[in-house]
Amino acid sequence: MDLAHVALCVSDLDRSMAFYEALGFEETNRFTLNGVENVYLGRPGSDGDIQLRYDPDRTTPIAPSRADTDHVAFTVDDVDGQFETAIEAGGVAVLEPTTIPEADAYAAFVEDPEGYTLELFQWD
Repeated sequence: MDLAHVALCVSDLDRSMAFYEALGFEETNRFTLNGVENVYLGRPGSDGDIQLRYDPDRTTPIAPSRADTDHVAFTVDDVDGQFETAIEAGGVAVLEPTTIPEADAYAAFVEDPEGYTLELFQWD
């Protein structure tokens, strides 16, 4: 079994697309169903996508910090570089790049423009 995608509800589709495109994601698919716009973004040569779901009629706030989603993790070749790119693209630092001995990894955490926490990591 392989992970196909992770769906994130967004309040500003253009802002979210610009953020993920700055991290190297490209649009792979798009459709509208029942008034909800669904845009899939993937990285070339990688499996799995981020699905951005924009509902213009949504009446409740986007609240990832109160949902049961802790973070979405991405393996990267350069944690420091991707962290800086994410910050420059509008992300907010949660944890600066650091070694995590317990996980045998080097990682950083950043919030995307909607408040979802992303982990950027590489194995030590």
